[in-house]
Amino acid sequence: EWARTNAGRFVNMFATVMAACIISAPGNELRGYCLQDPSKALPFMEFFKPEKFIRSTSVGALIMSVSLGVGTLATPQVEKLWGLAREMLKRNPAGYLVFVATVAIAVFSLRGQKEEGSKAKKV
Repeated sequence: EWARTNAGRFVNMFATVMAACIISAPGNELRGYCLQDPSKALPFMEFFKPEKFIRSTSVGALIMSVSLGVGTLATPQVEKLWGLAREMLKRNPAGYLVFVATVAIAVFSLRGQKEEGSKAKKV
């Protein structure tokens, strides 16, 4: 029952992702060793640095665990919001026009900002 609560879902996702990242880390390290450029290949004992391996594994696992854990908390809320939006659009079809207009304005606005940024770089 606890697993169905927000805290339970977060903890389950966090622990699962953390374990998966830690378990797969040695394989990732071996893959990096095997895919070295042959002209610059280092011997295994020079390539593998335990302190760097532990730091990058723990930081990467923590980032991924937190982000996916937060995603498990956000998903039900977004599903509720999406359901409300769909119901509103069913009752009021003119809402589709507002939605399409809002997306078009956002796309054109972002496109204009991108073009301004590229012109500023050329000057």
